[in-house]
Amino acid sequence: MENHSQLESKPLPRWVTFPLGIILLPVTLVCVIGSSTLLFVPNIPPSFLTIAIGSIFLAGSLWTFYLSFRLLFVPPRGGTDFISPFGLRAIALVFAVIPIISLFLGTFWEKPIIHSIMTIAYIGIVIQLWGMAKQRDSKN
Repeated sequence: MENHSQLESKPLPRWVTFPLGIILLPVTLVCVIGSSTLLFVPNIPPSFLTIAIGSIFLAGSLWTFYLSFRLLFVPPRGGTDFISPFGLRAIALVFAVIPIISLFLGTFWEKPIIHSIMTIAYIGIVIQLWGMAKQRDSKN
């Protein structure tokens, strides 16, 4: 528990969040446009997999666009967190699913040593995010 208390920091001051939002907002807007074009690529016939992956990319880029938009227009308050415990668990779930998908797609067996190291890193990220979410839940 002591390790997780070090991860929780005070909110960034406004003079940091505003320029960061100015830099990130156009970049994330380009990501939204790019990921939305994945759904409408004319050379690839639509299948369930292409629509699902394109939708996941579009949802992720819309979420990051929202967060960068929030950096610009929502001043940081003392008691609020940038990402809720539910959001931390959702991100952890994505990191937990990545190695499983690589097993099903067969990319894990192309370079098993590198993918094993990456899987260990993903598991570490999942454990860290779940711990942060649990700590944020206990604060509320």
